[in-house]
Amino acid sequence: MAQYKVIAGTFHVKGFQPDGDSIRFQATKQENWDFFPWKIEADKKTKKKQLRVEAIDALETHYEGYHQPRAFALAALESMLDLLQITSVTYSLGLTQIVAANDGKAGFIASATTDPFGRPVSYVFPKDTELTDGAVMDSETLPIEKSINFQLAREGLVYPTFYTTTDRLIAEKIRAVVARARLTKRGIWSIDRTADFMLLDIRTLQEDVLVMPKLFRRLVGFYERYSEFDELPAYMKKQKDNLVLWDGTKKKSLADLMTFEGRRLRMLVPVEDILFSPK
Repeated sequence: MAQYKVIAGTFHVKGFQPDGDSIRFQATKQENWDFFPWKIEADKKTKKKQLRVEAIDALETHYEGYHQPRAFALAALESMLDLLQITSVTYSLGLTQIVAANDGKAGFIASATTDPFGRPVSYVFPKDTELTDGAVMDSETLPIEKSINFQLAREGLVYPTFYTTTDRLIAEKIRAVVARARLTKRGIWSIDRTADFMLLDIRTLQEDVLVMPKLFRRLVGFYERYSEFDELPAYMKKQKDNLVLWDGTKKKSLADLMTFEGRRLRMLVPVEDILFSPK
């Protein structure tokens, strides 16, 4: 069972490019970062650390010059900012950066590890959560229902995205609220098309259909590198995702979970049944 370090600090967005599943965080006590085995010393010393918000994936507001339908992408970001009480937000004209905000608001993170990019893999909590700075908790004692990760998933504002390293008990709790959100067609689940959609061109992904962000990023990579659409199945099979399904079945790539019929793409398993390998 994973051990989570609880760290008090402040959240920052001004001058950065946050979205609904990432934000900067500065610890009140820098020594709390000693809990983690940092691969690069400079990552440990960075004051305002980029977080990787665990177990969820928000629609892309900006990715290699592309974006997903912005109404839902911004809804996730603005909901997160609201829960953290970050106000007076002004975006750049391209909606890719926050140029002004009343940020630096207090709160907590609970993290068990960092990812290969030196980002603490975190559950994010508002300041009114009853947590103790510096405490170490496990998935049974961590009040995950109070986390912003959980709340965004419950409201249908983000896709559940689990890794083989995600704590199973926490994943089960998030899966439960995702199932309810899907059943009641809350948020993205009212128009999610991951299971079955027509991919006419890159604009389809940017303006017309909602699909899970990991699939969106794969498809953007395809459009940037290939000129013939019929090369898509082979391209998808080349991606070494090293997936594990919720029932333990192993798959090499998302292509193994999909069918391709011309420009009609189908995902054969629910998003929440897929466990990705951390990279």
